[in-house]
Amino acid sequence: MTQNFTIRQARPEDDAARATLLAPTYGADAAGLAAEAADIRRRFWDFGDLAPGIVRLVAEDANGAILGALEATVRLYANGCESVGVIFLEGIAVAPSCRETGIAAALLAQLEDIAREAGITEIASDSRIDDAVGADFHLANGFSEGERVTCFVRKIDG
Repeated sequence: MTQNFTIRQARPEDDAARATLLAPTYGADAAGLAAEAADIRRRFWDFGDLAPGIVRLVAEDANGAILGALEATVRLYANGCESVGVIFLEGIAVAPSCRETGIAAALLAQLEDIAREAGITEIASDSRIDDAVGADFHLANGFSEGERVTCFVRKIDG
């Protein structure tokens, strides 16, 4: 099958399209995600080698339309991993009309290349325990279940 898209690093002008694709994955609104992306870039992306490990990729068609998006971060640790220093897949989404076309696999392959170049040997991810679609996606794309955890939150006043 001919690949009718290219994978590249996301640019600031992609924020709105990326946010529209990823918002359902995060349970957030697209405008808020786009604003958050701009804020992160403003605070961190000009730090060069000191920038936090944020990976943002998009799949783009020949007309410049964003068909898929991926966000990942570098973490010291992720549940179920054996190594220190992993890439954590924060979110991945493909436009509904473009699913089952290899876009998600291509985004993940590019992420794996980035990890390999950085000497990272594991990519971690998560999904809600009751998210069968998310679990199926991960298993179909080479992930295995690492461990199950309960997350806790501590609110900070002020």
